[in-house]
Amino acid sequence: MEIVKICLVIAVIGIIALFFLTQYKNETLSKVEDLKVGQIEKIEGMVNSAYVSKDSHVFLKVADNTGEIDVVAFKSANIDLAYELEDGDHVSVLGKVEEYKGSLEIIAKEISRA
Repeated sequence: MEIVKICLVIAVIGIIALFFLTQYKNETLSKVEDLKVGQIEKIEGMVNSAYVSKDSHVFLKVADNTGEIDVVAFKSANIDLAYELEDGDHVSVLGKVEEYKGSLEIIAKEISRA
């Protein structure tokens, strides 16, 4: 009977812990709607897609559990790491917020592994 009580207590504690963990939000990209064109921002997240154009510009989609934003690393920015990135890599991006075709994006000035 003692084992049953212990198991029940552990189960209740686990359920409570799961509830609080699901309420936690990473605020890194949830501010996308608050970004203003022209601001310099730093974001962190996971690369969801990486594409190098024929002009050697790198286009990334960086996301966390709250959202996703496009990141562009132009060839002229000389960000060598951008060419090595693959889906699933965790990165930190510093850059200028711009609007392109109605969507916000970040023009990278620096990219590092997070």
